[in-house]
Amino acid sequence: MERLPRDFKGVWIPKEIWLSDQLSLMEKVLFVEIHSLDNERGCYASNRYFAAFFGVSERQIRTYLASLKEEGFITVSIKNRYERIIRVVGKYARAKDEDIRRLRQQQAGLVHKWRMGGRKKTSMGVGSKRYPTPEENFHTVIHE
Repeated sequence: MERLPRDFKGVWIPKEIWLSDQLSLMEKVLFVEIHSLDNERGCYASNRYFAAFFGVSERQIRTYLASLKEEGFITVSIKNRYERIIRVVGKYARAKDEDIRRLRQQQAGLVHKWRMGGRKKTSMGVGSKRYPTPEENFHTVIHE
């Protein structure tokens, strides 16, 4: 059995999946396996791979995948006629690497801006670009 690259999260099943009355136990563990294989390009695992991994028939895998798709837990798309891509949807969907990079850059920019003087002005004086220290705050509150 070929080892596919995975975004391995350990053996953890989200509470909403584990407690779902909509899914069988096999559908729950198949969802978690798809989730761990769903990387930036999606999950490309075949029915044969899943069948060998779980020790069930490919026909059973097709049934489980259809159920997960019907219940709205995954999407299945075909690329270039022969490549099936499975993606987890909803709150467990993987964020795209480019989105994560963009958010980190925005965060770094905001932190830099804040450190370089984008802070609120205080009663420390006109044009002050820093927050008062806790001691200065205490002194201001006591003496006002």
